Amino acid sequence: MKKFELDQLLPPKGIDLLCENLVNAKFGDLSEENIEIFHDRLLDMIGCIFGGACVEEDAFLADMYRSWGGASEAPMFATTGRIPAINAISYNSILARANDFGNMVSYVHGDRIASHFGETVIPTNLTFADMTPTTGQEFITRNIAAEDTIGRILYTLPNRWPTDMLLGAPIAAALISRIYGFNAAQTKAAMSYAATNNSDPGNAYFDYSQEFKLYNGESARVGMLSCEVVKHGWNGLVDPFFGHWGIISKQLKDGETLPALYQKAFDGLGEVFFTESSFKRCPGGIPTTVAANLGKELRARIIEKYGKVDADAIRQVHLYRSSTVRENYYSQPFTMRNHINALFCFRFASCCCLLHGTLTVKAAQTSSILADPALIDLTENATMGVYECEPGRQMMKLVVEMKDGSTLESEADYAAAMYEYPSKEFIRNKFLSQFNDFGKLPASTAQKIIDLCGKVELLPDMRELTELLVLK
Repeated sequence: MKKFELDQLLPPKGIDLLCENLVNAKFGDLSEENIEIFHDRLLDMIGCIFGGACVEEDAFLADMYRSWGGASEAPMFATTGRIPAINAISYNSILARANDFGNMVSYVHGDRIASHFGETVIPTNLTFADMTPTTGQEFITRNIAAEDTIGRILYTLPNRWPTDMLLGAPIAAALISRIYGFNAAQTKAAMSYAATNNSDPGNAYFDYSQEFKLYNGESARVGMLSCEVVKHGWNGLVDPFFGHWGIISKQLKDGETLPALYQKAFDGLGEVFFTESSFKRCPGGIPTTVAANLGKELRARIIEKYGKVDADAIRQVHLYRSSTVRENYYSQPFTMRNHINALFCFRFASCCCLLHGTLTVKAAQTSSILADPALIDLTENATMGVYECEPGRQMMKLVVEMKDGSTLESEADYAAAMYEYPSKEFIRNKFLSQFNDFGKLPASTAQKIIDLCGKVELLPDMRELTELLVLK
């Protein structure tokens, strides 16, 4: 793997190299694994766009964006009409993130790093691909090159979570710079405006605020705005990330001049391309994976023992995280009886899968929750505790107390559940579940989307795919 001497990378040389690599990357530089994972991610994210259109609290957005008027440049996915591109990429990115169900987690030099880039760059890329002729190979290349650029910057962060959110707008700018045909200097300038004007979802998760998805929409808008001002001649910063007062430099401790992993971040530049590669099993983010799986497992055991799952036969549900799993918003109780509380709640994921065998986009909507008093009662009365597990591991445990005095219990590895790569069948079924919940397009369209995502590099014009994502 190619390595660089530190003097070759001293700011701003490092960011200059990243930008050169971004603008010069070719489809032939990508690995077969890059392309195969992208096939899966594209289908997965398109499914999330349709699933996002099911969120009741977001139904006003399409009319809001239309009411602003402007040129009919770009499509609004999962609905009708065209609006200015800068608004369309915002709307489409919000849809992709709306149920927090899209693929995520950058995998860089062996480290899995929380990130939410795909929910911005894939819908933004699709939107632009509908506006101008774009080959499937260029579509894949610019998406992966942008992710590799920002993924390497993400790798250097002294504190990765939730600081990764500071890179949402820069990755949008990286993608759009390539779409605009910028050179490396222009790309760096655009990324600098995006870095200094980025959106941060702040405390949205803990406070159950829709800011967590507006973040993706605004990241896309800021990324395009950054490219537009550069296109008209504005100058950027010398190094917006590692230079004086750069957004990463400001995180360094006194006496530090560069992040500890700065030099290693450049290893294999141009030879290896890093992207996101983890898939969520249910709405609400990847940490709910193990909670949902435990609910499914105990449901099967209850059915084996009793013949069915009867909510009235369950006394109480107890969920535990090991002390090695950090406490966060997912551990909070289910009290609001709505979509956003359901997304970020371990107890809801476990109880929904325990009662119904799955947690779908439809099941996570507020109207579905309110129509299910048994699920509400079970979830609101569930407890969340902490226990000690085998040293060096991160675990979760689910205990179900039955009214007949019996107890069922299961334990699973918290981290392993999040990062296990899913089967093609799972990804296909996840897409179909959301497409069918959306319910406004024929089944034949779903099959065409599935087929095209699996061979997208062969498409001479991406509009063969994007035209399937709108209502006529």
